[in-house]
Amino acid sequence: MSCQYCSVTSKANGEDPIGTAVTAKQWLFIEVPQPWAKNPWAKESASLLVLFDQIEKRPKLWRDLRILAIAPENQASVKGDRHVFFYRQPPGATANYVAWHYRIPEMELCTLVESLVFQPAALERFNPYQQPDARAFFVCTHTSYDLACGRFGTPLYRTLRKHYAHSDELSVWQTTHFGGHNFAPTLIDFPTGQFWGHLEPDILDALVYRKGEVGALAKYYRGWSGFESWAQIAERSLWIQQGWDWLDTPRKARIVRQDPGQLIHRLLRWVLRWIPTIRAQILLKKLAKKTTWAEVEIRWDKGDEHFSERYRVRVEKQGTVISQMKSGEIADLVPVPQYQVSELA
Repeated sequence: MSCQYCSVTSKANGEDPIGTAVTAKQWLFIEVPQPWAKNPWAKESASLLVLFDQIEKRPKLWRDLRILAIAPENQASVKGDRHVFFYRQPPGATANYVAWHYRIPEMELCTLVESLVFQPAALERFNPYQQPDARAFFVCTHTSYDLACGRFGTPLYRTLRKHYAHSDELSVWQTTHFGGHNFAPTLIDFPTGQFWGHLEPDILDALVYRKGEVGALAKYYRGWSGFESWAQIAERSLWIQQGWDWLDTPRKARIVRQDPGQLIHRLLRWVLRWIPTIRAQILLKKLAKKTTWAEVEIRWDKGDEHFSERYRVRVEKQGTVISQMKSGEIADLVPVPQYQVSELA
């Protein structure tokens, strides 16, 4: 039997990727030699794994931070050194993550990661290893996680490297899984933090150069990592109205009202909020997916330090499409909810 790729099924059935961007306040990318197993960290130093374990013991930090591996690049990588990218969302209204990029000797890697995550005041000693700030694309090519990531992510990565990464203004990297393999090929655009999926070669000019009709890219947009899922869905509608400048506009969002759900789910959500464990946070996320609507308000800065602009919408589930969650010879098909946005006065 031939492989049935999850992203082919998803795209053929018209699954909308919006609202599937991973929400995180911090992103850490560490260069790790390929080939990658499903767990790319298996061959890393014991000290780095101990550090990861310390992160997992802090539920709030674990929730706010995502750690991914990136593959070495022939032109950028140096034997004995590792590239490290770190992005942190500043407090308040924002459009971009604050970025740090280092090329660090392997013996200093764990100390740098520890400083980035736990002791930012100690980063000054690593200044000699900092690299110039630049826009970076991170393309998932993690074949051992899902075959669709390698089958569709690798050609996209090669196209971006060949045709767009010609200057110091843009770098392109292969990365491990960050969710949404059913939308492969998929990438994250930093420092803005936009997620994209189901990408095709003929829309790359618009994506890279931010030109043309914004609406033409809407069906490829997974959302902005700075917002939760409901706000991501609302934000796409606002982006289409505002145009390309919106991606550089500081904004913030809040849930005004939300489907309370079943009584048992409301009680569970209240209890789980007070349990400081990773398992509790995972259950909270699963319960959140059971809600059917939310009213979202987005406010943004017009340049006068006042949030004079406000966009308020109702986002609600509107039907389902059949999608596939994993690639393989046997496809497990599941109904996936789709959403509509209604603007409120």
